[in-house]
Amino acid sequence: MTPAAVGIDGCSGGWVVAAWVPGTAPKLFTLERLEALAGALAAQGLRPTRQLIDMPIGLALAGPRPVDLQAQAALGAARASIFITPPRPVLDALNFEEAQRLARAALGQGLSLQAWNLVPKIRAVDRFLRRAQPAPPCLEEAHPELTFQRLNAGQGGAPLPSKKTAEGASARSALLETLGLPCAAALTMPLTCEGRRVALDDRLDALVLAYLASLPERALECLGAGDQDALGLPMTLLAPKALT
Repeated sequence: MTPAAVGIDGCSGGWVVAAWVPGTAPKLFTLERLEALAGALAAQGLRPTRQLIDMPIGLALAGPRPVDLQAQAALGAARASIFITPPRPVLDALNFEEAQRLARAALGQGLSLQAWNLVPKIRAVDRFLRRAQPAPPCLEEAHPELTFQRLNAGQGGAPLPSKKTAEGASARSALLETLGLPCAAALTMPLTCEGRRVALDDRLDALVLAYLASLPERALECLGAGDQDALGLPMTLLAPKALT
């Protein structure tokens, strides 16, 4: 089995996965369920060295997660790309109205529609990891935009435009190429999940997390280090070390 760094992002229909062996082109594929991840990697002869996912892992019972506030502060002007993670009680909500009520009780404020739309995937990650306990989580949380920003700063680049624009996507793909991750083919190949096209920004997010997963420990910062939720899952976030 060949060691590979793995990045995972949610997409329409499931998950997009980037698996990268430095020195080669990355592989992009999709999954409907996270439970298929290990088998999909093994089928390609790959053994994950680190698996990073753009999805909250540890969940607070009440109040915001400290790591979300730290990440927002680290992002500065781009802080809106990180939302306050719904507290664990919201995972039991059957609809948006109930989620709002539970969020106000546990968080002191309502829930954005964007956050509610992510609840099914947060729930999927939570169940996936809880089934694997008491072993350490096989997935670690990371945030693509914070990763892009810090990697870009390390290259002395100008602030990145929105990833939703053609200019922003081009700047991010160029940054990955500069860092040694050849992504042109992975960004243009046909890729769907459950019949839905995987968006360009979702592909870029998975790819940058695969790059982050390839970095040595000395190049990484763990925001919220040591924090855990009530079930023992880490409330932390990996990022490239900031320039000092």
